[in-house]
Amino acid sequence: MKKCLFHILFLSFFIPVVNASDKDSTVYYPVPDSIKAISFIAEINVQEINTTKEVFIGIQADRIKLVLESDKDGKEVVFEFPASAQKMAKGIDVIDDEKGELEWKYDWSVNVSYKLLVSIATDSAENFSLYSGYIWLPKEHTWKLIGTCKIQGQWSTLQNPAVFFPDQLKKRPQLRVQTSQVGLQKNNGKWISLKEGQPEIKVRLFSHIDSVRQNELETQIIQQAIATGKTDATDNVEGVYYIIMKEGTGRQVSVNDTITVLYKLNVFNNASVVEESTDKPITFPLKWLIKGWQVGVPLCKVGGKIKLLIPSGMAYSIRTTGAKLPPNSILQFEIEVVEAKPPL
Repeated sequence: MKKCLFHILFLSFFIPVVNASDKDSTVYYPVPDSIKAISFIAEINVQEINTTKEVFIGIQADRIKLVLESDKDGKEVVFEFPASAQKMAKGIDVIDDEKGELEWKYDWSVNVSYKLLVSIATDSAENFSLYSGYIWLPKEHTWKLIGTCKIQGQWSTLQNPAVFFPDQLKKRPQLRVQTSQVGLQKNNGKWISLKEGQPEIKVRLFSHIDSVRQNELETQIIQQAIATGKTDATDNVEGVYYIIMKEGTGRQVSVNDTITVLYKLNVFNNASVVEESTDKPITFPLKWLIKGWQVGVPLCKVGGKIKLLIPSGMAYSIRTTGAKLPPNSILQFEIEVVEAKPPL
């Protein structure tokens, strides 16, 4: 009986609240503080459009909206945020339409399900949050980053997630829509479904529709920095640029090793340190780390130090992993290898 009661109480947290008006409806999904949500996803299918006027459907959280729009001029995906927010990243071919808005012209289809995703990363010490908007493209079978913004003076987990759409109670609504998969991601990475009977939610943002063009763009940025003397990491292996800052006297590191290192991280062309362990070495299996480390650190010997410039495709790609690491960031690491142990 207690187990059953707990189940009923848990589900009650996610009973959506519908606010309807003459123009549109909004379905809110109340989130208890214990959930600590960092992402909100909803799968939306526009089954019919009955007007040439501007209509839209999308998701929102806090002061952020991610919208499918349609009017007589075509269709697009729009990422909306406060005009005071700072634009931090955007996908290829996404345009700055106006303050507080990024637009991507995309001829999304009727009777096709698109997943809209909003993610957040916060910094409580400096009191700001990054918000990113993404869309899953079923035809291309991959994700698209629309954009990322930084809102100062706001840091928390996602609040007030909702789906909004034109009023469906009219005799002939402007849009006939269906919402299927809806869920939240907790700060431990686990996804929670907000609708009963839906399949397990899986989101992988490692590869994306802009991967090739983004890599070309970042390669040009790095090579330009080399040509103008803005970086000394001029050697290149598998797309990772590097320089040996200090020759080690120990054995060569292997990708299979468990390494103990001191390191410093910043976003390339930004001197601000994102993360560092200069006082106390940290230890982890090298194969657990991003691809750029797996390629670059084995170039170093134990006792040595290396600088790496890692394109986003070999780092965190379009993911919103940290408040100081926007999607599509080229990362610069300085890594000193204190110890390297082969597998037992």
